Amino acid sequence: MKTEKLTPTILLLVLSMLVGFSLLWIVYKPSFLVAAVLGLVVVSMSVVLLVYAVKFDRQIRRREKHDEKSTQK
Repeated sequence: MKTEKLTPTILLLVLSMLVGFSLLWIVYKPSFLVAAVLGLVVVSMSVVLLVYAVKFDRQIRRREKHDEKSTQK
C-alpha cells in the first residue's frame, strides 16, 4: 500500500507560515527586535519541520520497500 508523502504538505505549511509572518509584519509594523525574534522562530520551526518531514518520508519509503521484498519471497 503506497502512502502519500508528507514533505509537500509540510512545504505548504512552511509557505503559509512565512506568508502569515510577512502579513503580520506589514499590518502590525513591530519593532525590529520583535520582528527579528519572531522571524528566527518562524525560520527555525520551518527548518525543523522540513528536516523531520524528509526523514519521515525516507523511513516510510524504506519500510514500504522492505515490506514489498518480504511479501515477494
